[in-house]
Amino acid sequence: MDINEIRRANIRLLAADYKNRRAFADAIGRSEQQLYQLIGKNATKSIGSRIARDVEQKLTLKEYSLDVLMESAENQPSITPDGIDLELLENCIEAVENAIESQGIQGMPAGKKAQAVAVAYSAALASSKNQVAPVNFIVRTLSR
Repeated sequence: MDINEIRRANIRLLAADYKNRRAFADAIGRSEQQLYQLIGKNATKSIGSRIARDVEQKLTLKEYSLDVLMESAENQPSITPDGIDLELLENCIEAVENAIESQGIQGMPAGKKAQAVAVAYSAALASSKNQVAPVNFIVRTLSR
């Protein structure tokens, strides 16, 4: 399977999560006709690097994620249509909860916890490795 076929298969998998082809075309900033030419049954256009990177950006996927075969829904990125990386968010929530527990903080308001998670998530997205940074400082600061 060549890179064009891999990208086409991946985009088809992603498109299946949308209500219809029109909704997916809108999400990636393409017309339905362009989408059909790229991933339709009788696709006539190749999916080059520029198109692949654009689709990844529009769907807030990691760069080059379309270049690796996603064989099933289990292997698809855990990115919501709103661009939220669910796995990363879960990791941030867990890190904040662990930091609260390890620091012995009692009764931290839910709003402060949410703020700590949001800061940790934003920092993780900004990092080049997309990993949760240590959150002890964030929790300590917000618990005051």
